Amino acid sequence: MLGGCQPDTRSSSASQLAVQLSGYQQPASCQQFITVAEQHWQLQHLRFYLSDFSLNQQPLALTTNQWQQPRLALLGTDCQGNSNWQLHFAKPIPEGQLSFTLGLPFTVNHQNPLTANAPLNHSELFWSWQLGYKFLRLDLQGPEHGWAFHLGSTGCQSSSVLRPPTQPCRAANTVKVTLDYQRGQRLQLELAMLLDKVALLADNSCMSDGQQASCQMLFGNLAQPNLWRMVSPDEHTPNAH
Repeated sequence: MLGGCQPDTRSSSASQLAVQLSGYQQPASCQQFITVAEQHWQLQHLRFYLSDFSLNQQPLALTTNQWQQPRLALLGTDCQGNSNWQLHFAKPIPEGQLSFTLGLPFTVNHQNPLTANAPLNHSELFWSWQLGYKFLRLDLQGPEHGWAFHLGSTGCQSSSVLRPPTQPCRAANTVKVTLDYQRGQRLQLELAMLLDKVALLADNSCMSDGQQASCQMLFGNLAQPNLWRMVSPDEHTPNAH
């Protein structure tokens, strides 16, 4: 399990949803190591954008703060003291089918992060106006080399990398998730499922190239039904920070 800071359930309410990270059945944090395929890796960055929340096919609006806008939120940690593992909704969340998208809508994906409102103002989560944002950024450091997975749209056409496209990109590379939600549960991301059967080699970091073998494997893992789970508080995993 990945460990560290954790959501405080005592201060949570029916309009909040805690998010947590789990993987490899061992305690870890940004300062500790996780073991993948018998090699030790240190988490250096894991952040991701979630958007377009709905409950029983009815839109769910988020409140506005430094980590979210009504339609989207930034979650995770940069392992430098900037972490967010809590979703704040404008109204209490009833039980039912909770849906959301890993990634950002095309309408907000191609803008200047230097002038965008939070949480779209993180230049370290941005490629270019043409390609847009990194929907998920995972950076790991091993004993001999680093490895990374940066998820974002590809096949985006514009006159230059400094110009946003006017039409949706050929490969949006967003993922819709639907889960059964019960009051008090948490949303859990399974790191072991994301990296399942992916060899973390010096030359196969994935920058969302659909022709690359490691990216094809990771894209397949993103579509696995058990990548995201709703878990009860007694299955709680403290989060990295």
